[in-house]
Amino acid sequence: MLSKIRNFSFFIILFASIDQAIKFYLINIYNIDTSHLNSQFMEKINDYFNLYLIWNKGFAFGLFQNDLQSINNFYMIIMLVLIIFLFFYAIKINKKIYYFAFSLIIGGAIGNLIDRFLYQAVLDFIDIHYMNYHWYVFNFADITITVGCLLVIVLELFSGKNKKENA
Repeated sequence: MLSKIRNFSFFIILFASIDQAIKFYLINIYNIDTSHLNSQFMEKINDYFNLYLIWNKGFAFGLFQNDLQSINNFYMIIMLVLIIFLFFYAIKINKKIYYFAFSLIIGGAIGNLIDRFLYQAVLDFIDIHYMNYHWYVFNFADITITVGCLLVIVLELFSGKNKKENA
C-alpha cells in the first residue's frame, strides 16, 4: 500500500512540475511581465493552434473573472480542499488505474493552484481554433484534469457494468 501511495504522489508531483515547467519556460522565453498580468498574443504555430497568453482570474472557462484578492483566496481554499479530498478518496479506492487518473486531476489542480498563489491568476496559453471559431484558451494542467476526469468516468462506467454482472 505504501509503495502505491509513493507512486501516486510521484505522478502528482510529476504532472504539477511539467505544468509549471512549461509555464516557466513560456514566461521566460517571451519575457512576460508577471506583475501586470496582461493578455497577449505570443505566436501562431499553425492554422489551428496559437500560443495566446491569457491570465484567468476566474474559475473554469474564465467564469467569474475578478480582481479581488479575497475571491482569489476563496478559489485557492476550494482547490486545496478538493485536492485533499481527492487524494484520500483515491487512497480509499486503492486501485492502480484510479491512482493514475486521480494523479492527473490532482497534479493539474496543484499546477493551477501554484499559479493562483504566485500570480493571483492562472496562466492559460493553448489556443485551438478553426478559422475564427476559438475554443477556450487552456493550459497543460487543464489537459491533465480533463483526461483524468474522463478516465474516472470511463472507469466508473465499466466498473458499474462489472458489478451488475457479478450480482
